[in-house]
Amino acid sequence: MLARFIYLFLVATAVNLYSQASLYILHTNNTNGALENCYCPDHPLGSIEKRSLYIQDFINENPRTVVLDAGDFFTMSKNLLKDSLVCEAYATIPYDGILLGDQELTRDEKFLNNILPKLKSSIILSNLESPKLSFVRKYKVIKRGGLSIGIIGILGGNAMKYYPKEIKESIIVTDPALTVNEIVKKIRPRTDLIVLLSHQGFEQDKVLAQSLKGVNIILGAHSQTVPKEPTIVNDILISQAGREGYYVGMIELKLSKYKKIEEHKLSTISMTQEMPDHPKIMELIKYFEDTTGLINRKKLQALDGKNN
Repeated sequence: MLARFIYLFLVATAVNLYSQASLYILHTNNTNGALENCYCPDHPLGSIEKRSLYIQDFINENPRTVVLDAGDFFTMSKNLLKDSLVCEAYATIPYDGILLGDQELTRDEKFLNNILPKLKSSIILSNLESPKLSFVRKYKVIKRGGLSIGIIGILGGNAMKYYPKEIKESIIVTDPALTVNEIVKKIRPRTDLIVLLSHQGFEQDKVLAQSLKGVNIILGAHSQTVPKEPTIVNDILISQAGREGYYVGMIELKLSKYKKIEEHKLSTISMTQEMPDHPKIMELIKYFEDTTGLINRKKLQALDGKNN
């Protein structure tokens, strides 16, 4: 009888603690190959060099944290050297899932097969038919803080709209809504929460949400939106985190003892100049500058101003 009482007490205590603890989701998108801040006077914000340490410190303080990226981390200019360095920089961040965007998929298959597997994170793209990339996963289920969390990722056909015909024809994706709903049916029974990484644009995500069942959150990209307020469509929370690595999006969830979302809070964390730089990423930046001779003119002006 005593053993039974102790067991019930422990279960009740665990449920109570569980329902009080927050789950955090940190999310990024459209880094666009920005290893460091642009030294723009009107936008004095950092990028991956700030993000990496920020996320590591956040997780140390809040172990119940999921970290995700919704794609377009490669450069817009197809700078393969910088793309490879960005992958090395991303490897310093404990991402639970990274979605491929159009900027990644327009690279040569050989380059993708050589570079992307070096990431320590799972590459996810659920509706990719072609090209066939062996390292890409359709979905992923992770455990975090007593929760089972499903991660799915889609690329919208509109993301390829402005590319040349030969590129558009080489990248084939299935219907996002059909793909997501099919995967949700498969994993919903063994998950408490499902997050969809989407690369098609904020307005398109709102339309897509109307056709989905069982998805809790959509984290988007491509339109490079910074939402001013929470957006909920069909009981699905939708968000993005801007561009160029200026921000890290944060979602704080409070769940009930039945593992249902009771409260949510969205915020956008600016990567300010005062934040510390990750030494490894600063080495990558220097390597790029030394190898190419390319240094941001605004950076030189800023450094010159500090020295005078």
